[in-house]
Amino acid sequence: MKDNNQYFVNNFLKFLDQGSTLVNVGVFDAASAAVAAKFPETKGLFISGLGYTYSQYAWPDVGLINANEIINAAKIIRSNHPNLFLTCDIDSGFGGKEQLRRTCTELKNLGVSAIQFEDQTLDDKVCGHLANKKIRPLEESIERLTIALESSYPVQVIARTDSSLKNEEAFKRLDAFIKVGAKIVLVDGIDESELQDVIKFVNKRAHIMVNIVEGGKIKQHSVDYFQKLGVSIVNLSVPLLFTAMHSMNEKMKSMIRNNWAENAENKMALYSINEIMTQNYNNFLGNKK
Repeated sequence: MKDNNQYFVNNFLKFLDQGSTLVNVGVFDAASAAVAAKFPETKGLFISGLGYTYSQYAWPDVGLINANEIINAAKIIRSNHPNLFLTCDIDSGFGGKEQLRRTCTELKNLGVSAIQFEDQTLDDKVCGHLANKKIRPLEESIERLTIALESSYPVQVIARTDSSLKNEEAFKRLDAFIKVGAKIVLVDGIDESELQDVIKFVNKRAHIMVNIVEGGKIKQHSVDYFQKLGVSIVNLSVPLLFTAMHSMNEKMKSMIRNNWAENAENKMALYSINEIMTQNYNNFLGNKK
């Protein structure tokens, strides 16, 4: 592991403990990470399982990707951006207990800063902001979270539950997650009123992440808004992907209107894009021993 990567592993929790709120920009490949990382305001990147599945396969987020795909994406993005916090979504672990252990170990060896791990079942996995989620039994969820925590250390595990607050199951799981050592927790697919209930229940026993998807239940407010609530990580899951798909759709309509003639609307030129790619390659070369 590179020394600068190690810094962004060891200092992830310290960054949160000192009261800073981290904004994670969701990315889905090396190009989207390059666009996000070129802005000095960007401190964190999030490799989204939903974003990866949508972008690489144009399939729904129902557990169709595997560990090696996320690991390979993390390897490239970490090499290009050694000086940012990098969080990886591993869904519900990509397999059994030993596969979960291997996935966490490999990501730790790459120097990621945090791993997001959820308690949905493998066979019925859906996006956290959609209905009909199926959750593992609590005992099994705790056993698997313990494996993730042990095999990832010192990388932080963001312990996510997709259970409901309506029957207080989410509260029961948050309490159990914290008791086995989770320092960061997330209840996904909740609205803003429920978020405030979660913040009150956790009561600073762990850091809280909020996961925002455009069209989901929580609006993308300013970081100051969430910081005042007591949120430590604002995770913007797929803003670049959804914007890119909209832009591609508009570009197609524009070209067709012009009988496929070139149109300068919403376009970055070759020189500008090549400059970003060259900087990434230089970062990659500078990160090698």
